[in-house]
Amino acid sequence: MKQAATAGIQPGRATLPALSENRTARFAAIIVLYFLQGVPLGLSLIALPAWLAEAGATPLEVGAFVGFALLPWSTKLFNGLVMDRYAFRPMGRRRGWILLSQALMVAALIVMAVIAPGAGDIALLSALCFALNLCATFNDVAVDGMAVDIVPEKERTAINSFMFASQSFGVAVCSILAGQTLVSYGIATTALLLTALVAFASLFVSVFRERPGERLLPWSMGQASRECEERQHDAWWPILSGVLRSVFVPRTLLFLFATGCGCAYLAFADAVNPTLAVQQLGWSSERYANFGALLNITAAGFGLFIPILLERVFGLRRSILGQFAALVLLAVIAAISHPFWLGDMPFIALSAAMFITSITLVISAIVWAMRICNPAIAASQFALFMAIPNLSRSIMSGNSGWLVEGAGYGAAYLAVAGIACLGLVVAWLARVGDYTQLPQGVQ
Repeated sequence: MKQAATAGIQPGRATLPALSENRTARFAAIIVLYFLQGVPLGLSLIALPAWLAEAGATPLEVGAFVGFALLPWSTKLFNGLVMDRYAFRPMGRRRGWILLSQALMVAALIVMAVIAPGAGDIALLSALCFALNLCATFNDVAVDGMAVDIVPEKERTAINSFMFASQSFGVAVCSILAGQTLVSYGIATTALLLTALVAFASLFVSVFRERPGERLLPWSMGQASRECEERQHDAWWPILSGVLRSVFVPRTLLFLFATGCGCAYLAFADAVNPTLAVQQLGWSSERYANFGALLNITAAGFGLFIPILLERVFGLRRSILGQFAALVLLAVIAAISHPFWLGDMPFIALSAAMFITSITLVISAIVWAMRICNPAIAASQFALFMAIPNLSRSIMSGNSGWLVEGAGYGAAYLAVAGIACLGLVVAWLARVGDYTQLPQGVQ
């Protein structure tokens, strides 16, 4: 009784279990939060690009929209540094940031509904989606940091699998909902529907404390936990210097370059597939949104077991190099066969094969990124490792329109093959996945 009063919780008052002490609550909250990250991604990568393509937007315009909308995902190092340095400690190290980012996502969607830009307002749509994705990146980094803090080692493999699958499922659900409502009711209704989805799920997450005795809300009773006080940094330089020292190693820099190259087809799918499907193959934007949703769900299913199976059979190094090689081969086949496509099946089959290969390659690269992180600064360092491929994906998406309009879709497929081939060579030189060649200081 004395302990409850000291922690700021009124005696005799029932409370839900804290995330740090209850496995079911941990998994439920993290799965819901990753599902919500799929809302801005599904809207920005699938539903809106298809809607714009159906309205007559050029490949250059669609590529520029996707590239700018995705840009916040390359700022995750900044987010991680800020969160490692600052926190509202009575609510835990990460939970205050999570609730703030969720509230800002709701606000961004409400603003989108009020302004209700049309398909011709591409610059305004880009700005609104940029803001929405910026909120989502703060959520992403905060949830990752919370998982590092409170998820036991024995649960991390499982929780990472559920994170990836939940985000993919969120992308799929958002793609279907937005794809249908954009055509039938317009962007205002679409934004309000997504606002309700985010708000409802956020309320569920808000009822769980990070650790026992902390505040549920900023104005409620509670105090900072011992773990929060011990782990929260009070200065910038130890965090920043540690990240810089660990990253500026030649083998690590080569690995980051290779992971950026591994996103070549994902950038193609983001920015080129919408116009290829809608304007060349005659699909409706709703059909493309449904296809994108199915593709994400399928990739999530494969991602849950294929990387694990490949690593067990071939080892991580051969698995990564083999997936790079498979992506090169598939892209070359697509480039050569594109002029002779009859119907939709070649596009569907090749898109599915390359998307799934790219996703499993990214997951395998993440395994290596986690392995080479310095545990003392893992949150900020891992945020940087994830920011580099996101920046690469954004840049390639933003510039894909120039290539398509200047040289055609076949040349874009060849570009994917060339970039993936470069990634293969660099990953081989950096000995990515070789556990006998870990960077200095990593155990």
